[in-house]
Amino acid sequence: MLKKALELPGIYQAFQEAGGFFGARVKAQSEFLDIRPGMQVIDIGCGPGHIAKFMPEGVDYVGFDIDRSYIDHANRRFGNRGRFFCQFFDAAAARQFGPADIVMMNGVLHHIGDDELGDTLRNVREALRPGGLLFTLDGCYRQGQSAFRRWMLDNDRGRFVRDEAGYRQVLAPVFETVELHIRENYSRVPYTFVVGVSARTT
Repeated sequence: MLKKALELPGIYQAFQEAGGFFGARVKAQSEFLDIRPGMQVIDIGCGPGHIAKFMPEGVDYVGFDIDRSYIDHANRRFGNRGRFFCQFFDAAAARQFGPADIVMMNGVLHHIGDDELGDTLRNVREALRPGGLLFTLDGCYRQGQSAFRRWMLDNDRGRFVRDEAGYRQVLAPVFETVELHIRENYSRVPYTFVVGVSARTT
């Protein structure tokens, strides 16, 4: 029932904010990214688009999601802050909208299996300029985490929640450098996040 309700943009965003999960995105972005005016930012899996509120003025922000209701909501609420498209981020989109300084995939990797994710990540790399970054934020299993945190991950809508090694396994073949950081103090609800900062250097 909850998973179905989360398909509605307003309920999804209210749930994200109540649990502190949306705030986790803002905190992680603030900790690991230096987004400045003039930069090109691509957001894959942008959902209802609320992260656009936290982009500095002068950033060229482009959001993608495959949920039409999310994209319609984003265009209504935040069309003055960015551009939003209801489509997969494929090779054609990478060519059309790159080169980007930053590609964000907030809460996306754990929804995609390894083979399909590899194709998506290669498209992301092609969309980045040399020196550009892929920024990711996902739930993460780890040894010693609390039973409640593990239960939250077991019941996530995403079917491919990984441990740190699992995320590195899909990122490292595509990007020259991969940094992964575990955080458990980002949200109100106890949860284990992994922040990924992966760079295209050539």
